[in-house]
Amino acid sequence: MRVLVAIDSFKGSATSAEMNQAVRAGLLDASPSLEVETVAIADGGEGILDALACALSGEMVQVQATDLLGRPLSVAYLVAQGRAFIESASLLGIDKITPSPEIFEKASSAGLADLVLDALERNCRQIFVTLGGTGSSDGGRGFLEKLVPYAEQLRQVEIIGLTDVRNPYAGPEGYARIFGPQKGGTPEQIAVEDARAREFVHKIRAEKQMDLQKLAGSGAAGGLGGAILVLGGKLRPGFLSIVDLIGLEEKVAHSDLVITGEGRLDSQSFQGKAPVGLAELAQVYNRPVIALCGAVGERELALYSDFLAVFSIQTKAQSLENAMKESETLKNARFVAGNVWQLFSKSSTGI
Repeated sequence: MRVLVAIDSFKGSATSAEMNQAVRAGLLDASPSLEVETVAIADGGEGILDALACALSGEMVQVQATDLLGRPLSVAYLVAQGRAFIESASLLGIDKITPSPEIFEKASSAGLADLVLDALERNCRQIFVTLGGTGSSDGGRGFLEKLVPYAEQLRQVEIIGLTDVRNPYAGPEGYARIFGPQKGGTPEQIAVEDARAREFVHKIRAEKQMDLQKLAGSGAAGGLGGAILVLGGKLRPGFLSIVDLIGLEEKVAHSDLVITGEGRLDSQSFQGKAPVGLAELAQVYNRPVIALCGAVGERELALYSDFLAVFSIQTKAQSLENAMKESETLKNARFVAGNVWQLFSKSSTGI
């Protein structure tokens, strides 16, 4: 029996690799003869470098850049086989600030350009930039303005934004109105930023005959998706790109059971998140998929039809703070994984 374990990170609790190892241990507790393979995964947001580093040969390089508030920060990105993989959240992550109206006004995406420029100096021909978990809401203008002087060099490379959202640049579903509140913006600030975004859309439409409102994902990461498109880059679904890069489809095809999951599985998970993407991939090969999560959205059972079953790893009533402790999360994941295997092995037929 071959079991593939590919769980996304439980944000604030444990990494993808840590969750995979905990679940693997639980499976082997229940059945030591199981053949269990683990694969770190991500969907274009946080944790993608860990997932790629586990699968690709390359090196992590350190770069001095500036964060959302212009403060110096040393961050790493992956260089492998002439390609650079940059995690925007490592530098511009919302977890690095305390969202507030003041921060909303100051936060800039400009520092991310430092990593792209470093990749250019290292002669990387493809530059992948993840677009998840950022704290900026400047429409990617800081990033764009810093890179415009290097337009000629950028035309010699391929910039690819990996995103797990399809939001347009402006309007009711744009970056300001959808993501601005969680980044500290007041209703007034958000209205002003959305007006800027609309003006930018008109400008780019006139100058480049490019309509950011019709390009899915242009509103990703506070508008960084749109900035990448303006620079001549492309946007791709984060999870599907990771599938190709790490050879995940072949691993699914050769498994008998797939176990995945994330910190919270709910309706937002169906907007390009890794566990749902993996479940859809497994359907192609008629492989059963079980999801283990920190929390499961209520009254949404019909949404989970891609999964054989969905379980929360919580084993008792406790505070969110305690439930999210790394040690508690990994302990619970191991325990629940063992029980899930016992249930699956006793109820399955023909496997």
